[in-house]
Amino acid sequence: MAKTDSRAGYKARLVSPYLNTTGKCLELYYWISEERSDDTQTLLRVIAISEEHTEDILVAVGSAAYFPRLYLRLPNGTHRIAIEGERGVSKTRRMFCALSLDDVTIMDCYRFGKALN
Repeated sequence: MAKTDSRAGYKARLVSPYLNTTGKCLELYYWISEERSDDTQTLLRVIAISEEHTEDILVAVGSAAYFPRLYLRLPNGTHRIAIEGERGVSKTRRMFCALSLDDVTIMDCYRFGKALN
């Protein structure tokens, strides 16, 4: 999401095809930059979408950060994985923010070199 676009509530979504996510993990690095406001926050969510089209939020982060690593185990079964950014909605002013992703990887958890419970 570009910093130059200030539409409040704007969402951007990157969605995978259906995958067998059993034993799989996701890793990505993200960057959130925003003008801080007490009543708004830019969010990054990772969502599992089942074959029945139900959506489960696996993780949500929302503080300004500069390329920390996000790593999580995906649910068992067949899912599409959505990575969604949402620009906060401020009632008092226009807000400028940016969100970027880098090195998005989905693969067997053991290949990352560590196991999660």
